[in-house]
Amino acid sequence: MMCFRSFWNFGSVFKPAFTESRHTTRTMHVQNQANAAAELPLEQPTNNRREIIGWAMYDWANSAFSTTVGTVFLGPYLASLADAAAKASPDGQARFFGLPVAPDSFLPYCIAFSVVLQAGFLPILGAIADYAHRRKQMLQRFAIIGGLATTLLFFVQGDLWWLGGVLFILANLCFGAAIVFYNAYLPDIASEGARDRVSSFGWAMGYLGGGVLLVINLILFLLRDRLGLDSGLAVRINLASAGIWWLGWSVWTWLTLRPRHRARRLPAGKSILRVAFDQLGETMETPPRTVASLLLSPLLVFVLFPLVSALRLPLEAIFIAVVGPVIMIGVFLWRKSRSRPQTAKFLLAYLIYNDGIQTVIGAATLFAAAPAIRGGLGIPVERLTLLILMIQFVAFFGALFFGALAGRIGGQRALVTSLVIWSSAVIYAFLGMRDYSPAALGIPRAELEFWILGAMIATVLGGSQALSRSLFAQMIPKNQEAEFFSIYEISERGTSWMGPFLFGFVNQVVGNLRPAILSVVIFFVVGLAILLTVNMARAIAESGRREEEQARRTIAEEQPAQAPA
Repeated sequence: MMCFRSFWNFGSVFKPAFTESRHTTRTMHVQNQANAAAELPLEQPTNNRREIIGWAMYDWANSAFSTTVGTVFLGPYLASLADAAAKASPDGQARFFGLPVAPDSFLPYCIAFSVVLQAGFLPILGAIADYAHRRKQMLQRFAIIGGLATTLLFFVQGDLWWLGGVLFILANLCFGAAIVFYNAYLPDIASEGARDRVSSFGWAMGYLGGGVLLVINLILFLLRDRLGLDSGLAVRINLASAGIWWLGWSVWTWLTLRPRHRARRLPAGKSILRVAFDQLGETMETPPRTVASLLLSPLLVFVLFPLVSALRLPLEAIFIAVVGPVIMIGVFLWRKSRSRPQTAKFLLAYLIYNDGIQTVIGAATLFAAAPAIRGGLGIPVERLTLLILMIQFVAFFGALFFGALAGRIGGQRALVTSLVIWSSAVIYAFLGMRDYSPAALGIPRAELEFWILGAMIATVLGGSQALSRSLFAQMIPKNQEAEFFSIYEISERGTSWMGPFLFGFVNQVVGNLRPAILSVVIFFVVGLAILLTVNMARAIAESGRREEEQARRTIAEEQPAQAPA
């Protein structure tokens, strides 16, 4: 109990940023006045073109990490280094801090490990940012740390393969944290009617920015011999370039985003962590200590890690630490089903259909590269890389298209349209692309069909994610944006195992990828069915944002009339 109380009051390291006033009635009165002033918004206009472009440029900046590092270069490079280390081991496995790991599984495990940590930290960080009104500062700090960690991947080679895992875990953790604060700005910079377009514009810039750097990286890699570079050095340069790109373009965002509230001080006698858990407890309608226990369970990974190594248990055993945040998501949905039923239904629908989206994204390259005997298409790596680039750039236009479509028919209807297309694409992946005879340029007809299907998926890829974000942004209570978006992010991560599990299970039983892909359609159908029951007008009313928008318009209309006086 004493240890728990010590942790509960921990947080003095934050005190320089959140100064406490104590001991006297006068200082407490001054603090209360300061906090009351902090609640008053700084008058900043919405729909400011310069600020919206600056906000979207962060998507342009950080998407390089997703494409260059996460999708293309780091996985094969770390696998090759780990494989070299594994050859020196009797069991043919590499040792990551004493734990045996298959070389091909090293990066997936690092991704899972970082997601476990995100599940615990993101809600806490979101609550801190909302209370202290420091979203911009926290966006900057996590982007800087993540960008530096990515840049340091340049030094990963030879026996330092394990350092690549550590740096990636740190960078991916910071990537997820920064996204929470980035998303939380959306309701502040865009009015209700503009949010779908602005969110879609951000996603579009992300696909374009990630695609542009990936083209540069691929050119460097293909010309490595002419430039006198070995393949390892070319990969390390590309990995470092993603960190430099992330840091460099983020400066544009930092210079243009403006704060919406004055900084707020801590209550007397409370640490920032205590305040964060109190705020989360209020949001979750659950005692703060219960929330703390659930969110801090991911810290068990640091206990389970050596334990699993000592007992020679499977590495997967450490992921039991994510149980706490998963329970918290369930509690959140259950509580909000009574106080905010429309918001709860939307979030539940998002969890389900987004799991389908992520599964299709992950399985697409496997399906494309697998041989026909396993239900795949056998597309060579060279042409598959071109396909990935095509998807990046088509997704840019797709996101813009769905932003415009939302302006015509409404965000919810546009999102429903995208999910219908997703369902159709999955069904076609099962039924079509069975003619392997040569067509144009000697390319099999099935592969040409897959290019068309890839363009179809790319069109809805950015639109469905962008519209989900903008619709959710309209349901969030004022001054709880980062907190709610942190739950939005960990909800995605906490349930994203269901689709891959079903896909893997069906493939294991049937021995063919096509039925496995077809099984994923259940996520789109169920998610779509729940989404159709969401009443957006009521959801926005539950958040109180519509009244805020009306107040803003009233102030804007009154200001010109007051100017002459």
